[in-house]
Order: sequence, then structure tokens, then C-alpha cells
Amino acid sequence: MRSPSDPLPWAFGVVIAALVVIGATTLVVRASVTEDSAHAAIEGTTLVGDATAVQLEAATRPAEATVRGVAGVVGLDPSALDDPARMLDELGGLMDGQPNIAAISIVAEDGSEVEMDRRKPGFVFRTVAADGTVEVTVLDETLEPVETRGDAPARARPERAWLDEARSSTEVVWTGPEHLSAVGRTVVHASMAAWGASGAGVAVVSVRLDAEVFSRLLSSSSAVSYGEASVVGEDGTVLAGEAGLAFPDDAVTEQASEGVVAVGDVVTYQRPVSGSLPWTLTVVVDGDDVLPAIASLDRTMLLYSVVIVVVTLLMSLLLWALRRPAGEVSARARTDALTGLSNRHHFEVRGNDVLQAALRRGAGVVVAVFDLDNFKSVNDGAGHEQGDDALRAVADGLARAAGPRDVVGRLGGDEFAAVLWLGADEDAADAVERLRASAHLTLARAVGSRFDVGVSAGWVDTSAGEFRLPTLVRAADDALVAGKRGEKGLAYEGMHI
Repeated sequence: MRSPSDPLPWAFGVVIAALVVIGATTLVVRASVTEDSAHAAIEGTTLVGDATAVQLEAATRPAEATVRGVAGVVGLDPSALDDPARMLDELGGLMDGQPNIAAISIVAEDGSEVEMDRRKPGFVFRTVAADGTVEVTVLDETLEPVETRGDAPARARPERAWLDEARSSTEVVWTGPEHLSAVGRTVVHASMAAWGASGAGVAVVSVRLDAEVFSRLLSSSSAVSYGEASVVGEDGTVLAGEAGLAFPDDAVTEQASEGVVAVGDVVTYQRPVSGSLPWTLTVVVDGDDVLPAIASLDRTMLLYSVVIVVVTLLMSLLLWALRRPAGEVSARARTDALTGLSNRHHFEVRGNDVLQAALRRGAGVVVAVFDLDNFKSVNDGAGHEQGDDALRAVADGLARAAGPRDVVGRLGGDEFAAVLWLGADEDAADAVERLRASAHLTLARAVGSRFDVGVSAGWVDTSAGEFRLPTLVRAADDALVAGKRGEKGLAYEGMHI
């Protein structure tokens, strides 16, 4: 019988061979690790910067929606500017539901103005007539008047760099950061012209955001967790973060992700916040924070082998640490990828906010569910791509007909829903039919005459005192299902609950 061979020599042989291979490839590995480390530092920094830019852009969307909504109201009915009570109600509702908005201003073509300004612990509502007469109403946090000063002293009007550009624009125009020395604040404006039915401009609407909105967001972002960050305008005025962040004078830059990056003692990444915002985001991260420094590459072969293992582990830890910012960006995504409307989660959150604001103010709300009639025929007859076009058309129709305080979302498939804030004299059935008809029109244009498709709706309002969104959605959906059994293409009122 042959004795088993001793494996120990073989083990030693393998270890020695491995050490020889490591020694022979030291120079190649050193160069590779150095390059990979630089790439990992760049990728980590750009990921942090891009995630922060997405968060900053998301913070501006409520202001843009408010500007469009107010411009739409003024354009449809310019006489609203001559009714201070109505404007107080309109602007007060918007300010009450969106705490990040610092002020809403409307400058009419005749020189008159309406402004709602947030002043802790309440608000200031100011009107300036075309002849210069000023009236100021101070309101508490519940929008109840506290003091009214008729023919108040005229205040010096600040320079309005946004006015001329916005006056000729059909889209929302953002300014760079402006420091208002009178109030000691840095602000940005989102502005847009309101166009009347004749096509003539009737006013310019502007929403002001204080820099503290962006400072709070930046201070809690992953960019500040790993280093320093700043947001500045084209003239260098700082909107948020650290002043003076820039590329070193001798830095060699290269394109990376959405901007430019330079690697030295620190990694500096600079990019526009977005295509529509005239601000630049700069992120400066210490290399030791993004990718811990590799030990001296002049060490012995054995030490270098250990460093390779350590670097691999640290890179894994880095990717593990960066999973949270990426996950937060994904978790904060608010829109449906296909239609651009609110997704189900965001619809529920914002819908509940509207309902609670209406409950506090004693206002009425209607909740509606919309469904496409014969939608399957489009998918079966023209394919899912045409079906997606149809869904996008319906979403566009619903969004166009909705008001600034309304929330419209896609619940899934071909089902949409809306939470509509009712004005003092607005009929719930008319409000729902306005959205349904708009969606039907855009759908018909998208699919043409080939398919017999339409839009049906079910709705229920809060007149019976029910303000729970799930209950209202369920009642509206029940009304939709029951109504479609008889005839499609209509809006059906549900049972009051």
C-alpha cells in the first residue's frame, strides 16, 4: 500500500509560487492600482455630486408649479388682480400649503402689484395700485387679518433683474442668487409672464425662495457628508454652502458625468445644477474620505500585496457607504417614469397634504379617478409603444387642466387620479369634467380615429366631512366602475361618505 503523499510541500510550493508571481507583477499592479484608485475617487465624487444636484433640482419644482398655476389664473381672468380678497385667498392657499415659498409677487402691465410675503409668525399681503397707493394687511399663521394699513408708505422697490426677461418668456425663468441687503437675505426668483386670451401679456408672476431652503438641503446631503459643497450663480454669488470652492489654479480637468472633475490632493467636481437653473454646484472631497490613501508604493513586495487586499476591502466599503445616497435619490423619486405625473406614493403624500390644508381652512376638495375606455384595443392593435403614447397624452391632458393646488397622479396601468381644490364658487362636477374632457381630447389626438377610446371618471367630494384619501379614492373608484356598466365616457358622482 502506498503511503499518502505529504501535501505540505505542495502547499509551500504554491505559496512560494504565489509570492514569486506577486513579486514579478509588482510594477504592473502598482500602476493598475494607482489608476483604478483615481477612477474610483472620481466615480465616487461624481456620484455624490450628481445625487446632490438631483435633490437641489427637486426642491425647485413646487415653485415652478406655483408660478405656472398663478400665471394661468391671472391669464384666464386678468380682472382677478383688481380683487384683493380673491388674490389673498388664491395666494394665501398656495403659501399655506408650501412652507418653502418665501413670497409670491404679481406685477401687472399697468404698474400695479400684488404680493404675499411670509413673515414669521404669519404673512404680509401688500397691494400697490397703478397710482402708487399702497395697502398692507398683516395676517397671522392661519391667514386671519391682524392689522390693515391703508395708504401705507411706499417702500423703495428693489432692482428686479428677473422682470424684463420673464415678461417675454412662455416658460419659467430662474434668476441667479441675489443678495437683498434690505432684508439681509439671499434669494432666487422663479418668474413667468401671464398671457391673456388675446395673446397679450397682462402681468409677470414671480415666486421667491430664500437661500436657506437650499442651505438646509445641502447641509444634509451626501456631498457635505464627504467634503464641502457650494451652489453659486453666474456672477459668483453664493446661494448655499461654502464660499470660494473652485478648481486649483494648476488643476488638470477632464469631463466626468454631467460636469468637469480635477484630481489632486482633493477631488473637485463642478457641474450645472440642471439645464434650466443658472447655478453651478461644486463638490470638493478629500481623497482620504472617498478612497483612503494607498500606502506607499515603494514598500516591499509583501507590504504591497497587503495594500492591494486592503484597498480592495476599502473600495468595497466605499461602494457600500455610497449605496445610501443613491438609494435616497431613488427613494425620493416622485414622478411616474412613463407619464411624468406623481407616482402613487407621491400622489398619496401630496393628496393628503391638500386634504389636510383644506380641512384646516374649511375649503372643499374633490377626489376623482380616471380610467381609459377600450385601452386594450390600442395595445392589441397598435402595440405597447402606441399604448404608452396614449397614456402620456392622457397625463398631459389632466395636467393641463389641473390647477396649481391640485395633485394629479398615475395609480398604475391606465388608471389616474386627481385631488382638486375647489374654489369658493366652483362646482365639483364641473371641475372633474374639465379634467376628463381635457384628457379625452389629448387622447383622441394621440390615437386618431382608428381606435374608439375615451376617458371615464368617478368622483366624490368632501362635502360630507370625509377627508381621508384612501376612503375617497375607493369611493371614486366604485363610482367609476358602477357608472361604466351603463355608459362610458362620462364622469360619475359617487356616494357621499
